Amino acid sequence: MSDTKSKAEATPATTPEMEIPTPSYDWMGKSREWNTHVLPGKKGLTLGALNVGAYSEIPDYWDDQTRMPRGALPRPGIPPIGYALRHKHEVWADCAADLYEEAIQRRWIPATDVDWGSIQQLPDDLETAICQVCTELSQAANTEIEIVSYWQVKMAYGYHEVKMFLATLTYDSARHNEVFRKRALANGGGLGLESRGNINRMLRESKGGWTETVAQLILLRGTMLMMMYRYLHRYANSDAEREIYARCLQDKARHLAYGLDHLHYAINHQDDQRQILRTVLVLGENTIARELRDPVLCEALAIIFGGGIDAAATRGMDEVEHMLGDWLRYYHACCKWLGIDRTRMVHPVLAQYLEK
Repeated sequence: MSDTKSKAEATPATTPEMEIPTPSYDWMGKSREWNTHVLPGKKGLTLGALNVGAYSEIPDYWDDQTRMPRGALPRPGIPPIGYALRHKHEVWADCAADLYEEAIQRRWIPATDVDWGSIQQLPDDLETAICQVCTELSQAANTEIEIVSYWQVKMAYGYHEVKMFLATLTYDSARHNEVFRKRALANGGGLGLESRGNINRMLRESKGGWTETVAQLILLRGTMLMMMYRYLHRYANSDAEREIYARCLQDKARHLAYGLDHLHYAINHQDDQRQILRTVLVLGENTIARELRDPVLCEALAIIFGGGIDAAATRGMDEVEHMLGDWLRYYHACCKWLGIDRTRMVHPVLAQYLEK
Protein backbone atom coordinates (compact mmCIF):
# COMPACT_ATOMS: atom_id res chain seq x y z
CA MET A 1 0.00 0.00 0.00
CA SER A 2 1.42 3.35 -1.01
CA ASP A 3 1.87 6.26 1.35
CA THR A 4 -0.56 8.29 -0.78
CA LYS A 5 -3.32 5.74 -0.34
CA SER A 6 -2.75 5.51 3.42
CA LYS A 7 -3.11 9.26 3.85
CA ALA A 8 -6.27 9.31 1.76
CA GLU A 9 -7.90 6.61 3.87
CA ALA A 10 -6.98 8.44 7.11
CA THR A 11 -8.58 11.67 5.95
CA PRO A 12 -12.39 12.02 6.33
CA ALA A 13 -14.20 12.14 3.03
CA THR A 14 -16.17 15.27 3.99
CA THR A 15 -15.66 18.09 6.50
CA PRO A 16 -18.76 19.62 8.17
CA GLU A 17 -19.14 23.24 7.24
CA MET A 18 -19.50 25.78 10.08
CA GLU A 19 -22.42 28.15 9.73
CA ILE A 20 -21.19 31.72 10.18
CA PRO A 21 -23.99 34.17 10.93
CA THR A 22 -24.24 37.31 8.90
CA PRO A 23 -22.87 40.27 10.90
CA SER A 24 -25.57 42.62 12.11
CA TYR A 25 -23.54 45.08 14.20
CA ASP A 26 -26.63 45.79 16.31
CA TRP A 27 -24.41 46.41 19.34
CA MET A 28 -22.85 49.49 17.72
CA GLY A 29 -24.12 52.95 18.55
CA LYS A 30 -25.37 51.91 21.98
CA SER A 31 -23.87 54.50 24.31
CA ARG A 32 -25.42 56.71 26.94
CA GLU A 33 -23.26 59.67 26.03
CA TRP A 34 -21.32 59.43 22.79
CA ASN A 35 -18.57 61.96 22.09
CA THR A 36 -17.79 62.54 25.78
CA HIS A 37 -14.11 63.26 26.18
CA VAL A 38 -12.25 62.90 29.48
CA LEU A 39 -9.01 64.83 29.61
CA PRO A 40 -6.13 64.36 32.06
CA GLY A 41 -5.54 67.04 34.67
CA LYS A 42 -2.52 68.02 36.75
CA LYS A 43 -2.47 64.57 38.35
CA GLY A 44 -3.09 62.71 35.12
CA LEU A 45 -6.21 60.83 34.11
CA THR A 46 -7.50 59.96 37.57
CA LEU A 47 -10.38 57.73 38.54
CA GLY A 48 -12.41 60.67 39.79
CA ALA A 49 -11.88 62.57 36.53
CA LEU A 50 -13.96 59.94 34.72
CA ASN A 51 -17.12 61.09 36.53
CA VAL A 52 -18.39 63.47 33.87
CA GLY A 53 -21.79 63.81 32.24
CA ALA A 54 -23.93 60.70 32.52
CA TYR A 55 -21.01 58.87 34.08
CA SER A 56 -21.12 61.11 37.12
CA GLU A 57 -24.59 59.88 38.10
CA ILE A 58 -24.15 57.82 41.26
CA PRO A 59 -27.59 56.63 42.38
CA ASP A 60 -28.64 56.26 46.00
CA TYR A 61 -29.74 52.72 45.19
CA TRP A 62 -28.15 50.42 42.62
CA ASP A 63 -30.94 48.24 41.25
CA ASP A 64 -28.86 46.23 38.80
CA GLN A 65 -27.76 42.82 40.08
CA THR A 66 -25.13 42.04 37.46
CA ARG A 67 -21.58 43.25 36.93
CA MET A 68 -22.69 45.96 34.55
CA PRO A 69 -20.28 48.92 34.82
CA ARG A 70 -21.84 52.19 35.92
CA GLY A 71 -22.74 54.09 32.75
CA ALA A 72 -22.97 51.03 30.50
CA LEU A 73 -26.21 49.77 28.97
CA PRO A 74 -27.79 46.61 30.40
CA ARG A 75 -28.11 43.44 28.38
CA PRO A 76 -31.27 41.34 28.90
CA GLY A 77 -30.89 37.83 30.23
CA ILE A 78 -27.72 38.25 32.33
CA PRO A 79 -27.99 36.10 35.49
CA PRO A 80 -28.07 38.11 38.76
CA ILE A 81 -25.12 38.13 41.14
CA GLY A 82 -27.06 38.87 44.30
CA TYR A 83 -25.25 41.85 45.82
CA ALA A 84 -26.23 42.50 49.44
CA LEU A 85 -24.99 46.10 49.71
CA ARG A 86 -26.91 48.11 47.13
CA HIS A 87 -27.62 51.37 48.96
CA LYS A 88 -25.11 54.16 48.57
CA HIS A 89 -25.07 54.97 52.29
CA GLU A 90 -23.94 51.41 53.03
CA VAL A 91 -20.54 51.80 51.34
CA TRP A 92 -19.94 55.30 50.01
CA ALA A 93 -17.21 57.81 50.80
CA ASP A 94 -16.65 60.87 48.63
CA CYS A 95 -12.88 60.51 48.98
CA ALA A 96 -12.70 56.90 47.76
CA ALA A 97 -11.54 57.72 44.21
CA ASP A 98 -8.79 60.06 45.42
CA LEU A 99 -7.66 57.57 48.06
CA TYR A 100 -7.42 54.89 45.39
CA GLU A 101 -5.08 57.10 43.37
CA GLU A 102 -3.00 57.86 46.46
CA ALA A 103 -2.77 54.19 47.39
CA ILE A 104 -1.42 53.05 44.03
CA GLN A 105 1.01 55.99 43.85
CA ARG A 106 2.41 55.34 47.34
CA ARG A 107 2.69 51.57 47.09
CA TRP A 108 5.89 50.13 48.50
CA ILE A 109 7.71 46.83 48.40
CA PRO A 110 8.91 45.35 51.73
CA ALA A 111 11.47 43.14 50.01
CA THR A 112 13.42 46.08 48.55
CA ASP A 113 12.18 49.32 50.12
CA VAL A 114 13.14 48.24 53.65
CA ASP A 115 16.85 48.32 54.49
CA TRP A 116 16.97 44.87 56.04
CA GLY A 117 20.74 45.06 56.29
CA SER A 118 20.45 47.85 58.86
CA ILE A 119 19.15 45.43 61.51
CA GLN A 120 21.86 44.66 64.03
CA GLN A 121 22.06 41.92 66.64
CA LEU A 122 19.96 42.85 69.67
CA PRO A 123 19.81 41.51 73.22
CA ASP A 124 17.63 38.41 73.43
CA ASP A 125 14.96 40.06 75.60
CA LEU A 126 14.55 42.98 73.18
CA GLU A 127 14.55 40.77 70.08
CA THR A 128 11.99 38.45 71.67
CA ALA A 129 9.70 41.40 72.45
CA ILE A 130 9.96 42.78 68.92
CA CYS A 131 9.17 39.38 67.45
CA GLN A 132 6.14 39.01 69.71
CA VAL A 133 4.75 42.39 68.69
CA CYS A 134 5.38 41.63 65.02
CA THR A 135 3.61 38.29 65.38
CA GLU A 136 0.47 39.97 66.72
CA LEU A 137 0.60 42.79 64.17
CA SER A 138 0.90 40.21 61.40
CA GLN A 139 -2.17 38.43 62.75
CA ALA A 140 -4.13 41.67 62.86
CA ALA A 141 -3.23 42.41 59.23
CA ASN A 142 -4.31 38.95 58.12
CA THR A 143 -7.65 39.46 59.85
CA GLU A 144 -8.14 42.69 57.89
CA ILE A 145 -7.59 40.85 54.61
CA GLU A 146 -10.34 38.37 55.46
CA ILE A 147 -12.79 40.98 56.70
CA VAL A 148 -12.46 43.49 53.86
CA SER A 149 -12.54 40.84 51.13
CA TYR A 150 -15.64 39.30 52.72
CA TRP A 151 -17.57 42.56 52.47
CA GLN A 152 -16.11 43.76 49.19
CA VAL A 153 -17.75 41.04 47.12
CA LYS A 154 -21.13 41.97 48.60
CA MET A 155 -20.96 45.55 47.30
CA ALA A 156 -22.88 46.49 44.18
CA TYR A 157 -20.78 47.12 41.09
CA GLY A 158 -22.21 50.61 40.69
CA TYR A 159 -20.01 51.93 43.50
CA HIS A 160 -16.78 50.88 41.83
CA GLU A 161 -14.69 53.67 43.42
CA VAL A 162 -15.22 52.11 46.84
CA LYS A 163 -14.59 48.57 45.60
CA MET A 164 -11.36 49.66 43.92
CA PHE A 165 -10.12 51.52 46.99
CA LEU A 166 -10.91 48.56 49.23
CA ALA A 167 -8.85 46.40 46.88
CA THR A 168 -5.86 48.60 47.77
CA LEU A 169 -6.75 48.35 51.46
CA THR A 170 -6.69 44.56 51.19
CA TYR A 171 -3.32 44.74 49.47
CA ASP A 172 -2.01 47.14 52.14
CA SER A 173 -3.03 44.62 54.78
CA ALA A 174 -1.30 41.84 52.89
CA ARG A 175 1.83 43.99 52.74
CA HIS A 176 1.64 44.60 56.50
CA ASN A 177 1.19 40.89 57.11
CA GLU A 178 4.27 40.29 54.99
CA VAL A 179 6.52 42.97 56.47
CA PHE A 180 5.88 42.12 60.13
CA ARG A 181 6.41 38.44 59.45
CA LYS A 182 9.68 39.29 57.72
CA ARG A 183 10.87 41.43 60.64
CA ALA A 184 10.15 38.60 63.06
CA LEU A 185 12.26 36.24 60.98
CA ALA A 186 14.99 38.66 59.88
CA ASN A 187 17.15 38.75 63.00
CA GLY A 188 17.14 35.23 64.36
CA GLY A 189 14.17 35.55 66.69
CA GLY A 190 11.27 34.08 64.78
CA LEU A 191 7.53 34.25 65.33
CA GLY A 192 6.27 34.44 68.89
CA LEU A 193 3.11 33.44 70.73
CA GLU A 194 -0.23 33.52 68.96
CA SER A 195 -2.46 36.43 69.97
CA ARG A 196 -5.43 35.57 72.18
CA GLY A 197 -7.46 36.97 69.29
CA ASN A 198 -10.53 38.40 71.04
CA ILE A 199 -10.52 41.49 68.84
CA ASN A 200 -9.71 39.56 65.67
CA ARG A 201 -12.55 37.14 66.37
CA MET A 202 -15.00 39.94 67.11
CA LEU A 203 -14.17 41.66 63.83
CA ARG A 204 -14.16 38.47 61.76
CA GLU A 205 -17.47 37.20 63.08
CA SER A 206 -19.32 40.52 62.85
CA LYS A 207 -22.06 40.29 60.22
CA GLY A 208 -24.11 43.34 61.17
CA GLY A 209 -23.13 45.41 58.14
CA TRP A 210 -20.18 47.05 56.43
CA THR A 211 -20.74 50.40 58.17
CA GLU A 212 -20.70 48.74 61.58
CA THR A 213 -17.59 46.79 60.58
CA VAL A 214 -15.86 50.01 59.52
CA ALA A 215 -16.60 51.50 62.95
CA GLN A 216 -14.90 48.61 64.75
CA LEU A 217 -12.19 47.74 62.24
CA ILE A 218 -11.01 51.19 61.13
CA LEU A 219 -12.24 53.71 63.69
CA LEU A 220 -11.68 51.67 66.87
CA ARG A 221 -9.03 49.04 66.10
CA GLY A 222 -7.42 51.07 63.31
CA THR A 223 -6.67 54.11 65.46
CA MET A 224 -5.20 51.82 68.12
CA LEU A 225 -2.83 50.29 65.57
CA MET A 226 -1.91 53.74 64.27
CA MET A 227 -0.90 54.89 67.74
CA MET A 228 1.07 51.68 68.26
CA TYR A 229 2.96 52.30 65.00
CA ARG A 230 3.80 55.85 66.12
CA TYR A 231 5.28 54.68 69.40
CA LEU A 232 7.12 51.77 67.80
CA HIS A 233 8.59 54.20 65.26
CA ARG A 234 9.80 56.36 68.15
CA TYR A 235 11.55 53.40 69.78
CA ALA A 236 12.76 51.71 66.59
CA ASN A 237 16.15 50.01 66.77
CA SER A 238 17.12 50.29 63.10
CA ASP A 239 16.43 52.13 59.88
CA ALA A 240 14.50 49.06 58.76
CA GLU A 241 12.08 49.29 61.67
CA ARG A 242 11.67 53.05 61.21
CA GLU A 243 10.82 52.50 57.55
CA ILE A 244 8.36 49.73 58.36
CA TYR A 245 6.40 51.70 60.93
CA ALA A 246 6.41 54.93 58.91
CA ARG A 247 5.09 53.16 55.82
CA CYS A 248 2.44 51.23 57.73
CA LEU A 249 1.33 54.38 59.51
CA GLN A 250 0.92 56.14 56.17
CA ASP A 251 -1.27 53.30 54.91
CA LYS A 252 -3.36 53.27 58.07
CA ALA A 253 -3.95 57.02 57.85
CA ARG A 254 -5.40 56.47 54.37
CA HIS A 255 -7.69 53.73 55.68
CA LEU A 256 -8.89 56.02 58.46
CA ALA A 257 -9.64 58.76 55.93
CA TYR A 258 -12.02 56.42 54.11
CA GLY A 259 -13.48 55.13 57.37
CA LEU A 260 -14.32 58.55 58.77
CA ASP A 261 -15.70 59.80 55.45
CA HIS A 262 -17.90 56.73 55.06
CA LEU A 263 -19.18 56.83 58.64
CA HIS A 264 -19.97 60.53 58.27
CA TYR A 265 -21.89 59.84 55.05
CA ALA A 266 -23.78 56.90 56.57
CA ILE A 267 -24.76 58.87 59.67
CA ASN A 268 -26.15 61.70 57.56
CA HIS A 269 -28.08 59.45 55.16
CA GLN A 270 -29.61 56.80 57.42
CA ASP A 271 -31.89 57.20 60.41
CA ASP A 272 -30.62 55.90 63.76
CA GLN A 273 -27.16 55.14 62.32
CA ARG A 274 -25.43 57.27 64.95
CA GLN A 275 -27.10 55.33 67.76
CA ILE A 276 -26.30 52.01 66.09
CA LEU A 277 -22.65 52.96 65.80
CA ARG A 278 -22.53 54.06 69.41
CA THR A 279 -23.74 50.60 70.46
CA VAL A 280 -21.30 48.86 68.14
CA LEU A 281 -18.38 50.87 69.50
CA VAL A 282 -19.30 50.06 73.09
CA LEU A 283 -19.18 46.36 72.24
CA GLY A 284 -15.81 46.85 70.55
CA GLU A 285 -14.37 48.80 73.46
CA ASN A 286 -15.43 46.05 75.86
CA THR A 287 -13.65 43.48 73.71
CA ILE A 288 -10.45 45.54 73.62
CA ALA A 289 -10.60 46.01 77.39
CA ARG A 290 -10.94 42.24 77.80
CA GLU A 291 -7.97 41.58 75.52
CA LEU A 292 -5.80 44.12 77.34
CA ARG A 293 -6.12 41.95 80.45
CA ASP A 294 -3.86 39.47 78.65
CA PRO A 295 -0.37 40.75 79.50
CA VAL A 296 1.60 39.42 76.52
CA LEU A 297 1.33 42.36 74.09
CA CYS A 298 1.64 45.09 76.73
CA GLU A 299 4.66 43.41 78.33
CA ALA A 300 6.35 43.02 74.94
CA LEU A 301 5.72 46.68 74.18
CA ALA A 302 7.03 47.64 77.62
CA ILE A 303 10.30 45.81 76.95
CA ILE A 304 10.69 47.67 73.64
CA PHE A 305 9.83 51.07 75.11
CA GLY A 306 12.05 50.45 78.12
CA GLY A 307 15.01 49.30 76.03
CA GLY A 308 15.07 45.91 77.73
CA ILE A 309 13.42 43.81 80.39
CA ASP A 310 15.15 45.61 83.28
CA ALA A 311 13.18 48.84 82.69
CA ALA A 312 10.04 47.20 81.33
CA ALA A 313 8.06 47.28 84.59
CA THR A 314 8.82 50.96 85.22
CA ARG A 315 9.71 53.23 82.31
CA GLY A 316 8.49 50.78 79.69
CA MET A 317 5.05 50.14 81.18
CA ASP A 318 4.57 53.85 81.86
CA GLU A 319 5.10 54.46 78.17
CA VAL A 320 2.63 51.72 77.24
CA GLU A 321 0.03 53.44 79.41
CA HIS A 322 0.82 56.77 77.79
CA MET A 323 0.40 55.16 74.37
CA LEU A 324 -3.01 53.75 75.27
CA GLY A 325 -4.07 57.11 76.70
CA ASP A 326 -2.99 58.88 73.52
CA TRP A 327 -4.91 56.32 71.48
CA LEU A 328 -8.11 56.82 73.48
CA ARG A 329 -7.91 60.61 73.18
CA TYR A 330 -7.35 60.34 69.43
CA TYR A 331 -10.17 57.83 69.07
CA HIS A 332 -12.52 60.01 71.12
CA ALA A 333 -11.65 63.02 68.97
CA CYS A 334 -12.61 61.08 65.84
CA CYS A 335 -15.86 59.99 67.48
CA LYS A 336 -16.64 63.55 68.49
CA TRP A 337 -16.14 64.71 64.90
CA LEU A 338 -18.75 62.15 63.89
CA GLY A 339 -21.13 63.36 66.57
CA ILE A 340 -20.67 60.25 68.71
CA ASP A 341 -19.56 61.21 72.21
CA ARG A 342 -17.64 58.35 73.83
CA THR A 343 -16.00 60.24 76.69
CA ARG A 344 -18.81 59.73 79.22
CA MET A 345 -19.09 55.94 79.01
CA VAL A 346 -15.57 54.59 79.08
CA HIS A 347 -14.85 51.04 80.20
CA PRO A 348 -13.07 51.09 83.59
CA VAL A 349 -10.06 49.21 82.18
CA LEU A 350 -9.69 51.87 79.46
CA ALA A 351 -10.53 54.82 81.70
CA GLN A 352 -7.36 54.32 83.75
CA TYR A 353 -5.23 55.11 80.71
CA LEU A 354 -6.93 58.45 80.18
CA GLU A 355 -5.45 59.59 83.48
CA LYS A 356 -1.92 59.21 82.14
